[in-house]
Amino acid sequence: MIIIVGGGIAGLSLGWHLIKKGQKITVIEQHHVGSGASGAASAYLEPRLGSGAMRNLEWAAIKVWPEFVAEIEQASGKKIDYRSNGQLRPAFADSLDMVRNDAETRRAQGWNLQWLEGEKLRKLAPHLSPHIIAAAYLPDIHWLDGRLLCQALATAITNAGGTIIEGEKIISIMDQAGQATGIETRHGQFNAKRIVLSSAMGTNEILNLPLEIPKCRPVKGSIISLEMDSQHPLTPHLLRHPNGHVATPRGDGRLLVGSTHEDDETSTTVSAETQMHLKQSAIDLLPDAANLTITEATSGIRALIGDGTLRLGVSKTLPGLYYSLSHAGAGYLRAPAIAEQFADFIINPTSPCPLIDRFLHRG
Repeated sequence: MIIIVGGGIAGLSLGWHLIKKGQKITVIEQHHVGSGASGAASAYLEPRLGSGAMRNLEWAAIKVWPEFVAEIEQASGKKIDYRSNGQLRPAFADSLDMVRNDAETRRAQGWNLQWLEGEKLRKLAPHLSPHIIAAAYLPDIHWLDGRLLCQALATAITNAGGTIIEGEKIISIMDQAGQATGIETRHGQFNAKRIVLSSAMGTNEILNLPLEIPKCRPVKGSIISLEMDSQHPLTPHLLRHPNGHVATPRGDGRLLVGSTHEDDETSTTVSAETQMHLKQSAIDLLPDAANLTITEATSGIRALIGDGTLRLGVSKTLPGLYYSLSHAGAGYLRAPAIAEQFADFIINPTSPCPLIDRFLHRG
C-alpha cells in the first residue's frame, strides 16, 4: 500500500500513475480533492524562459498534456475543459518595449510566436481595448479547468481500484525502528509501507517529520471569476496583462482573472480591494468586462520551500517517507511528467528519471 497525503494536482496525478503501474494506493485529503491552491488556479500551461533542467522538464510536460487529458477523460468519463486557443500578451504604449523584448527572447529560444498589430490583431481579438497597440500571440500555451481535472483524476483513480479519502486531517507519521509505517489521523491509523507527502501547506502541521523536510512558506494567490455570455465570450484566448495578471476564459462562460502573489499571507479571504484590482486588470484588456459581475472570489495558499525550487525525494532518516513539494504556480504544467517519473522512482529507487533527476533526492 502507498498512501499519498494531499489531494491536489500533484498528489492525484502521482496516484494515477502509481495505480497505472500496478500499485495499490490511497489518497488522503484533509478537505476535498482539488481544494486549496489547486482549486484557485488559472491552470494555464506555460513553460518558462531560459535553459536548464526545469525548462526541459516543463517543455516535456506540455508536450504530453494532450495525451494525458485524453487518458484521464476516458478513464473518468468526465470532461476537463482543456483549451488550446493560445495566449495573447497585449502591449500598451508604456509596456510595448517590455512585451516586444519578451517576444524576441522567446523567438530566439525557439518559441512558436506571432507579432500582431493593427487589423490582424483586431480581427483575432475584436474586444481588446483600443489602447492595446500590439500583442504577441503564443499558440503553444494551453490551459484547463483545474477543479474539473482534479475531480476527474479522483474518479479515474477510484474506477481503477484506488481509494480517495476526503475530510481526513493527518496528525503524524508513524514509524517503527526508523522505518515509516503509516499515518495517524483524527479518526485512526492507516498502515502503509510507503507514504508520499504532497500536501502543500498541510505538511507544516504534520508531527514526527524528519528535520530534512523543511517547513514550507506560504504564498497566497487570489483569483476572481467574472460571468460572460457563454455563447459570446469576450475572448477565446488566454490574455496576459503586462502587470502579470492572466484572464482565462472557461468553456462555461466564466472569465477567471488572477492570480495575486502575496508572500507570507495565509488568510484565504479575498478583500474587496483585491477583487476590484483584479477586475480592473480585466477591464484594461477588455473594456466590456466593466459590465461583468464577479461571481466568485477565491484564494489558495501555495507552499514553497526556500527559493521555491521543486523538492522531490525520499527521506534519508526515515525510509519509506517520500515527498513531492514546492510545486508553486507551475504544478499543473509539470504534473504529468513529474508524476510518471516520480512514480517510477517510488516503485524502484534505481529507476532512471532524467526529467526530474536534477530535483530528486534519492536518500
